[in-house]
Amino acid sequence: MKKLILKQFLLQNFIHSMLLLTGMLSLMAFMGYLLAGLVGVIMLIISGLIIVWSAPRISTRFIMHIYGAQAVNRQQLPEIYKLLQLLADRAHLQNIPQLYYLPSHAMLAFSVGIKGDEAVILSDAMLRRLNLRELTAVLAHEISHIYNKDISVMMLADLISRFTAILAMTGYILIMIYLPFYIFTDHKIPWLFLAILMLAPNVSAILQLALSRTREFNADFNAVLLTGDPQGLASALSKIEHFQGHWFETVLLPNRKLPDPSLLRTHPKTSDRIDRLLALNGTGYNDSDSHDVDLDLSAFKPYHHHKKRRFNGFWY
Repeated sequence: MKKLILKQFLLQNFIHSMLLLTGMLSLMAFMGYLLAGLVGVIMLIISGLIIVWSAPRISTRFIMHIYGAQAVNRQQLPEIYKLLQLLADRAHLQNIPQLYYLPSHAMLAFSVGIKGDEAVILSDAMLRRLNLRELTAVLAHEISHIYNKDISVMMLADLISRFTAILAMTGYILIMIYLPFYIFTDHKIPWLFLAILMLAPNVSAILQLALSRTREFNADFNAVLLTGDPQGLASALSKIEHFQGHWFETVLLPNRKLPDPSLLRTHPKTSDRIDRLLALNGTGYNDSDSHDVDLDLSAFKPYHHHKKRRFNGFWY
C-alpha cells in the first residue's frame, strides 16, 4: 500500500513537472511569436539549444570556487563517503559525487554539476547539527536530485524564465521607439501587447518556483526509496527549519516564522514535506537504525574561507 502511494506521488509530480515546463515553453514561444513571428520562435529555439549545450561545460570546480567551498577527501570524512558510495550504488550512478565543504553557519546542502561532474555540498552547520541518520537522509535527497536530473531541469527552467524576461524587455524598448508614432498618428497603443509584456515574466517566474517545489517533493520521495527511512529525512527537515531562521525573524518574531507566500517559495512548506514523508513509512530499504549516532569529526579540520575585497568594493 505504501509503495502504491509512493508511485502515485512520483507519477503526479512527473506530470506536474511536464505541465509546468510546457507552460513555460509555451509562454516564451508566444512572446517570441508576438515580437518576430515564426522567425522569433526559431531564433529562440536555436539560442536555447546553444546555451543548453554549452552550460554543462562549466566546471563544477569553478562553481565551487565562486561559493568558497573546498573539496573533502575520503580520509577527512570517511563515514560520509561511505554513505555516498552506498547511496550512489543504490541510485545506479556511474560516479560517486565529489563532496565539498562550505564554511557557513547556515544549514545548507545542495548538489551541482551534470554528466559525471556532480558534487554534493554540505555546510559546516549541517555536519555539526545533524546526526548520521539525518545526514544519510539529506545525502539521499541530494543524490536523488542528481539521479532525477533536476539540475538540468531547473537549468532549463531558469533559461526559459530569463529568455522570457529578455523578450519582455525587448518589447518595452520597441514600444518606447514607436511611442512618437502612436502619439502623432491615429494608431492606438497596443494595450493588450503591453499587458502581456508586463505579466509574462512574472507568470514564468511563478511557474519556475512551482516546478522547483515539485522537484523537491520528488527528491524527498526518491530519498525514501534509497534509505527506507522517511523519519530520518523528516527529522533533518525539522532541525533545518528550527536552525535556519533569519536574524530578523529571531529578533522581531521570536515565536513564529515569517509567513512566506506559498507561490513565492522555492521549496514546499516543511510541514507539508514532513506530512508526506510520514505517510511513506516502510517503503524502500530498511537500514535506518544503524545511523542514529553523531558524526565523528575528530579527524576533520574545518576550512575557513577568507573573504576578499573585490573591485566593486564588497567583501565576499
